[in-house]
Order: sequence, then C-alpha cells, then structure tokens
Amino acid sequence: MADSALPSEIHDAAKAAWHNYLNLLDPLRPVLHRYCRRLTGDIWDAEDLIQDTLLRGFATLGSVHYTISNPRAYLLRIATNLWIDRRRRAALEMAAISDPTADAGAAAPAQEQAASVRDAGAALLQYLAPRERAAVLLKDVFDMSLDESAQIIGTTVGAVKAALHRGRERLKETERAIRRPAPSAAIVDRFVERYNARDLDGLLALMLDSAAIEMAGVDVEFGREGFDREGGWFAHNIRGFPEHAQGIVPRWERRDFRGQSLALVFSGHRGKEMLSSVMRFETESDKIARIRVYAFCPDAVREVGAAFGLAAAPGFYSLQAMLADMAGQADG
Repeated sequence: MADSALPSEIHDAAKAAWHNYLNLLDPLRPVLHRYCRRLTGDIWDAEDLIQDTLLRGFATLGSVHYTISNPRAYLLRIATNLWIDRRRRAALEMAAISDPTADAGAAAPAQEQAASVRDAGAALLQYLAPRERAAVLLKDVFDMSLDESAQIIGTTVGAVKAALHRGRERLKETERAIRRPAPSAAIVDRFVERYNARDLDGLLALMLDSAAIEMAGVDVEFGREGFDREGGWFAHNIRGFPEHAQGIVPRWERRDFRGQSLALVFSGHRGKEMLSSVMRFETESDKIARIRVYAFCPDAVREVGAAFGLAAAPGFYSLQAMLADMAGQADG
C-alpha cells in the first residue's frame, strides 16, 4: 500500500464528504470565528485555529459512536482544547529556551506559573491562562450557561466559576499580538505585478520548488509539480477567469497590514469591484516559500477590508455556497 496510489473512490468520497461537511457548518462559522478571534487575540492565529478545528472535527466524526446533537458546542470544545494545548506547548518551549538545563517533564503545567518565574516568558503574562480565557469568553461574551461552558471546556462547574473569577481579575492587562517574521515587500510587489500582467511563467519563477500554497478549506498544493498543474491554483487564477463576465478584470494589490505585506484580491461582484480575498506570504531569500489564501475566510477578509476602508464582497465559507452564488448571478 505504501508504494501504490490511494484508491480514487476513497479520495473522491473524502472530498465530497469534506465539502458537504463545510457546507452544513456554514451557519456556525461566524460564531466559531468570533470565538477563535477573541480566544487568540490575533486575526491570523484565529484563522489557523478555525481551520485546525474544522479538520479535527471532520476527522473525529469517523471515530465517535454517538449523535452530535449540539454541533456548536462540538466545534467550540475542539477549538478550546486545541488552543489550550498550543498555549501549554508554548509555555514549555519558553521554559526550555530560558532554562535549557530544565527537565521538560518537570516544567510547571500552568502557563502563568512558567511565565512568572522566567524573564523570557514575560510576554505570556499578556494573556489569560487558557482555561480562564475560554471561561470568560463562553460566559461573558457568548452568554453560555455555566453547565454548557463546563461541557465545552471539559471541566466542572466549580472549576469554571474559579476560572471566571481569576480571568475577570486579570482582564485589566492589555493583550499584545505575537510578531511574525515579515515577508519581503519587494517579492510581494513582484508577485502582484506579474499576476496583473498575467505572467504565469514569471509567477512560477518566484516560487521555491519546495513551496506550498494553502487555500483554507479548499485546496493545498506543494512543489513544482503542483504549481505547474494545468488545473492548479496558478493556472486557474491566470486562465480561469481572466475577465469577469461583468467586464471587471480581477487584480491584486499589495498593502501593508499590521506589519506585514499582504496581497489583496479584487474582483467583480454584481457589477462592482470589491475585495474578495487576502493572501499572506512567507519568503526565503528572493523566493516565496508559502502562500496562504483566505478566499473562504470572509470574516478575516472583512476585517482587513475595514482597516483600509474597502468594501468586501459577500464572503463564502464553502465552495458550494460560492458556486451557488455564481449560478445565481448567471441566471440573473
């Protein structure tokens, strides 16, 4: 099996199930976004957590033997557990960096405990402890009962009450987003210019052979073979819709947003040019190592658009919803 291709019927069934799953969860995506956005305190961390939550939720469906009667609680619990695990790992990593001789197995389990005794972990004090933050969000922001909050966090009502008390006391501190390495603005400029010139070869030349393109929830491509594919992401952007039916030519534009260069995607929607997607980049030397596309993350697109006073097109969380809207425009 290791040397043979994955059977097409399994691949096709998985893709169909995944897109049906995303389509069914459309009504819950705004709530999930709000929760993850508040939980992480950062727009990009929130989108990462959303996608990881959706993937974990999809994978877990195949191994549970009970009816998921409350899908909202199901997703929020997965998001909470994933985020708590990340913060614990971050605390352990910070502890190891500040004290390389320490036994990782003996590190303090609480995030704030590790941070309070190590200067290198001081930034962690800008955040509530994971369970405190989840408790405050669920109870005070989403107005959930103590019982439902306890179910989502996976703890007791008494523990939720205690976390609420501690969290509310510490909310006077201002959060600070963790900085990421900024991509090269010059490379992003070249990427945008070559797209607007419809220079497919020029775009491909900017990519590392080992690079990745990730369109959240829809498509993932790796390496030269994926980039050169006739039906791939690059070919679709260049040849798939060179000009909108309403006479509006799609274009990209570089903008700096919170310390990093983004590519904003503009396309036509019902006769108007609107912001339809956002792309983030990771660069190495003079090449692009990773592109993250947020075409199906409308909450993030609207937040970026609002920062620049740009109108964002009505967003879609799933491919089916987008195709249905396109069909409706064609019929109209």
